[in-house]
Amino acid sequence: MYAHVRYSLFALIFLLGITFMAGSAMALTVKDVRLGLHPDKTRMVIELSEMSKFRTFVLADPWRLVIDMPSFEWQAGAISKPTKSAVKTIRQGSLQPGISRIVVDLKAPVSIGTAFLLRKHEGKPDRLVIDFSKTTKAAYLQEKGKTLGILDVNNPANASIAHSAPPKQTRTQPADKPVKIAASSGAMTIPQKKPVTQAPALQEKPFQPAPSTRAKKPLIVIDPGHGGVDPGAIGANGVFEKHIALAMAKELRKLLESTGRYEVKLTRERDKYKKLYQRVDFARSHNADLFISLHADTIGKSSVRGASIYTLSEKASDKQTARLADRENKADIIAGADLSHEDKQVASILIDLAMRDTMNQSNFFANTIVGSMKNRNIKILEKPHRSAGFAVLKAPDIPSILIEMGFMSNKKEAQMLSRPEYRRKIALTIVSGIDAYFEKVRHNNRI
Repeated sequence: MYAHVRYSLFALIFLLGITFMAGSAMALTVKDVRLGLHPDKTRMVIELSEMSKFRTFVLADPWRLVIDMPSFEWQAGAISKPTKSAVKTIRQGSLQPGISRIVVDLKAPVSIGTAFLLRKHEGKPDRLVIDFSKTTKAAYLQEKGKTLGILDVNNPANASIAHSAPPKQTRTQPADKPVKIAASSGAMTIPQKKPVTQAPALQEKPFQPAPSTRAKKPLIVIDPGHGGVDPGAIGANGVFEKHIALAMAKELRKLLESTGRYEVKLTRERDKYKKLYQRVDFARSHNADLFISLHADTIGKSSVRGASIYTLSEKASDKQTARLADRENKADIIAGADLSHEDKQVASILIDLAMRDTMNQSNFFANTIVGSMKNRNIKILEKPHRSAGFAVLKAPDIPSILIEMGFMSNKKEAQMLSRPEYRRKIALTIVSGIDAYFEKVRHNNRI
């Protein structure tokens, strides 16, 4: 009898121990789920007890939106579903040891636009935000397999990011900063970074920021292309691209600073040569929030004219862009620089999926500039937003664009770019695009 009691007691203690360990392992809690219907999308906000990696995707037959996270405790109560949304029901359960799944049953196919995390801020908890919109079956099939997030379901033990830091990070990350997790091309994910009142910075930087008093102003780094021994393109009127770029950078800085909303720094203040990686390092060491590189292209056809905006991509959007990127990336050869070491570092950074978030923000920023140029009647190319592997855009944590203001090989455009009044017109266009970008930032902060 005593042996039986001792065995039962041991079994009870063992089971309690297992339960305790399971409870300790399941540190993540889903506190609430909210759905909001917007004119162009449905926004799903999942309140969490802590930051966590995730992955999300859409399945067909039947239509479902799936969110996978490390094992969580479900404390979300009744979930209100907007009547005109595609959402039917929301359910959850265990997918496999260490991984839980939320399934949103849908009435129709949807496309996920953005998915990002927001750290706790001003009384609001950590949140996972997913924007999705109705689409067609044909459009779904084109995006089939698209997954946002970086959760490794084969290694759920490493899924928590509540207290993690990027590799080689030299400073701690405040609790209210976002973690870069996921993005999709063409959409923007700009969670808040710093507790500021006007326009917050966007990304965690692995470098120690330079001492600064700019607590409330985003820092825009403007990079006048070329310089010194590298003249860049030589215009049909004999003007050098390096001089046009520097003059434009100074005009843009003057206009941005006059708004009182931004702090601005130039990678070069005079006709001085700077290596490409030094321009990137300058922006990162100053903890920049946006990076804008200014150029004026040249092409074999003198009749071609119009501005264009470039963002980083591992593959060029077209052959002309590939040639342009190759030409710009070889600029350092003029001064005998060896880029092989920097390229290896950049390649290792690009492997990190977190960079997709920065690239996604860059894409949104580029599109705001394109829209601003259209509104102000700036001549642009037929496909003004292009992408390629520009070395100067490879900061992994700063939204970056390269603006080709026009073609120096076109006599009329070279003359226009040489005139202060036309450069001011372009600069005003860029300021308008920057304002629109940070207005979106402020909108995200109100989630």
